[in-house]
Amino acid sequence: MKDTTVPGLRTDTRQGFLVLRLPAQVSWHNYAGIREGVCRALAVAAGDLAPDRPARPVAGRPRKGVVVDFGDSVLLDASGLVLLARTETRAQLLGCPLRAVVPATAAPVRRALHLTGLSSLVPVFEDVAQATAAPVVPGETATVDTGHVLDAIRALHPADAGLAPTPSAAPPDLLITTAEAGDGDHTVVHLSGVLDPVTVRRLGETLTSLVEGDLRHLMVRMGDRLGVRCDPLPVLLGIRWRVAAEGGCLSLPGLPARLREIIDREGLGSVFTACRPVEGRALGAEPA
Repeated sequence: MKDTTVPGLRTDTRQGFLVLRLPAQVSWHNYAGIREGVCRALAVAAGDLAPDRPARPVAGRPRKGVVVDFGDSVLLDASGLVLLARTETRAQLLGCPLRAVVPATAAPVRRALHLTGLSSLVPVFEDVAQATAAPVVPGETATVDTGHVLDAIRALHPADAGLAPTPSAAPPDLLITTAEAGDGDHTVVHLSGVLDPVTVRRLGETLTSLVEGDLRHLMVRMGDRLGVRCDPLPVLLGIRWRVAAEGGCLSLPGLPARLREIIDREGLGSVFTACRPVEGRALGAEPA
């Protein structure tokens, strides 16, 4: 494979695995480019993209999986840990085994993976030879919830605290209102109340039901009044990749300021883009 456009990020093929060696320094400054390269490698490994034609889907034999090689990389902030957590979520969706290489000399990185629980989700090896020689075990990409890992990452990096809890005297509740757009294709989903570890699962179930009902173009409308007490991006990214695979879209207009900041920082703004501007009329409400 060709080298990526991110300085220091290199790709290679070893024993059927795609191996990505990270730059010497990993931070929010180069996070978006690294994540794009890793996501492309996952798509190639899953057989969805040709190695030298990133925009062209192909039907071919998938690779064994993807290895993210931290090598001697220094993590300047939480970005490297968030990268691995989000990559694990994407790997689950594609059914693509994901492994990490962290040498013993990179003790701080190994400690961070252990403290956050990432090492229990992504197999960690001493070097690339070990990572690519280990056999692929059935169920290696079993679905798991990475929410607790992201919370642990925030605890390690207070400056990257992410979504702050919104105080509320009432019990958390989420109201989901669906709307039909005038173009006949898009469905608008209005959210009000609170997104927390419980109600975000309800949001995921609702969006999944819409997709399974052959609705492929979704707009999730939030606002600054929406209380955000958890990280909803794993759920939203999962739905987005699902509808995108079938030519649909998932857009997020009117985001709360803090969530917009995180999406922009992680380079996900272009991911949540609507097919075209639409307006909707309210159809009904569904409490979480």
